[in-house]
Amino acid sequence: MKKVCRILFAMGDGEELRPLAEAFRKSAEHDPYRARRSGKTGHADGWGYVLLGEGGIVHYRSPRPVFEDEDGFSGLLDSLSGEVVLMAHARAASQGAKSLFNVQPFSFSSRKGFSFWFSHNGDLDKEAVIERAGFDREHFEGTSDSYAFSAYLCRLLDGPTAENLLEHYSFGANVSRTTFNTMTLFLMPDGSWRAFITAYMSSSYYENPLHRNYARLIALTKPFAIASSTLELYYRAGWSEVPNGTAYLIEPGRLETLRLG
Repeated sequence: MKKVCRILFAMGDGEELRPLAEAFRKSAEHDPYRARRSGKTGHADGWGYVLLGEGGIVHYRSPRPVFEDEDGFSGLLDSLSGEVVLMAHARAASQGAKSLFNVQPFSFSSRKGFSFWFSHNGDLDKEAVIERAGFDREHFEGTSDSYAFSAYLCRLLDGPTAENLLEHYSFGANVSRTTFNTMTLFLMPDGSWRAFITAYMSSSYYENPLHRNYARLIALTKPFAIASSTLELYYRAGWSEVPNGTAYLIEPGRLETLRLG
């Protein structure tokens, strides 16, 4: 049975985001929605985060489960101050080696003038991604489907405009076997940032209530957050479900809702 990672995107005052970070950690350790599908509760194949704040950017990855990485998680909590953007991922591997290499978020710098950090939960047709990007298959042995899609973006994405993003992320949705829930943080040469988030489940996955409940994304207005469904069990607030097929383009002071096509 295919596994789906736990993810969190949040922005706002760092101190207000600490309870969300704690909920993320708890959701990775004990996920009742996953247990109802498979009897297993943890997302233990590594974790990582990107934290953008006034003092710079921190990118951290560990092969340890977030709920066992005391020093790493304490470092995140200690860094949550001032206005920040946080993107966190706890892996439950479906493809690729269980190694630090495949722990997300991935970091890339494009030759087209932007850097980005990418996280994904779900299961993609990795061969289709490799073929469309024109990669050599042998270079991707042992890598995850998520890494392959990150590399695809680095090669083919001309820039993080709504039109370009919808083109390439819609391709990702079309080759998804389960879900294509993604978070991407882009950093531009002038120091500005934007984020792109997608919430997508294949029709067969969506039609199964157990799969849908496990894989859906939820959203919160204040503090602003988009997260895996399990966080609603550990951070009680006015969460709403993100409609299937939704994409968000986020910039400081601006949120645009789009549809994957």
